[in-house]
Amino acid sequence: MKQFLTLIASLTLMTIAQAADTIKIGAASPTGEYTNSIVPALSNALQEYGYTAVAEISAGSQENIDKVWSGELPAGLTQFDVAALNMVGERPSEAQGNFILMGRFAPEALFCAAKKGGKVASYDDLTDPLKPGLKVSVGTVGSGTARTFQYLINLDPKLSQVKLIQEGNPEIQLNRLLSGGRDLVCFVMMPNLENDLIKMIASHKELEFINIDKPVFTKAQVGDVKVYELMEVPVSKGFFGWGAKNVKTLVTWVGVVVNDKLTDKKLLSALAKVALKGNILPKNSLAAKATALFEKLKSKVTD
Repeated sequence: MKQFLTLIASLTLMTIAQAADTIKIGAASPTGEYTNSIVPALSNALQEYGYTAVAEISAGSQENIDKVWSGELPAGLTQFDVAALNMVGERPSEAQGNFILMGRFAPEALFCAAKKGGKVASYDDLTDPLKPGLKVSVGTVGSGTARTFQYLINLDPKLSQVKLIQEGNPEIQLNRLLSGGRDLVCFVMMPNLENDLIKMIASHKELEFINIDKPVFTKAQVGDVKVYELMEVPVSKGFFGWGAKNVKTLVTWVGVVVNDKLTDKKLLSALAKVALKGNILPKNSLAAKATALFEKLKSKVTD
């Protein structure tokens, strides 16, 4: 009898899945958390409303936004700050409708590595009028990190004196940092003490993370949505807690963006309901662990 009921339940789920409309949600790389954790979690939550979702592989937040502007995709994942950049001043002339930013699925932090004893020891060095033209690596053109810096320049015009180097491969950029070809290497990612890049920088004798802690950034908002928070992000466990390292930096969030004119109204309503559910992520995912870490340390987040 138990096996019969299990079979009936499985067939019911298969019938629901087959009847559901499948939508594409702009994600990022094939191996990243947008693709492998957040979109599947959205898909599971959307089944209640007659939808399933699959990840559309992309270059990240900006490409997703471009495709939602054009109506090529009904929804896309994005960093809050990249969404803000598009919503406050970079709307394409051919864009239709308006964006709606929903949900708060996982935190992403801005990490910036400098050479010890180099030209950059703090954020203030980036805006020092006596140090114009500092070379800051921010990933490829249109990447989340590049767009983050472009938004920060909007918030702090003094930052515009740096030279943004928009090239990929952070390991190559770090080698150029060590040889003097770069002054700072930055990247946006979910906080993760097990990430190889973070571990390598934290343990390297000639490299260090710098604080990105200018208070004006925490005042940025899109409507009533706060774009950034300041957080003491762990970058090294230390030895049984001894010698653990943190960096005080900006944390933004991943949400889903839709177009109020081009996104189907039934889907828009379903996504809005899912966004209100709160944490929908599988507990063992990096995105869920990053969220749990943020909640654990939120008492250290300053306004």
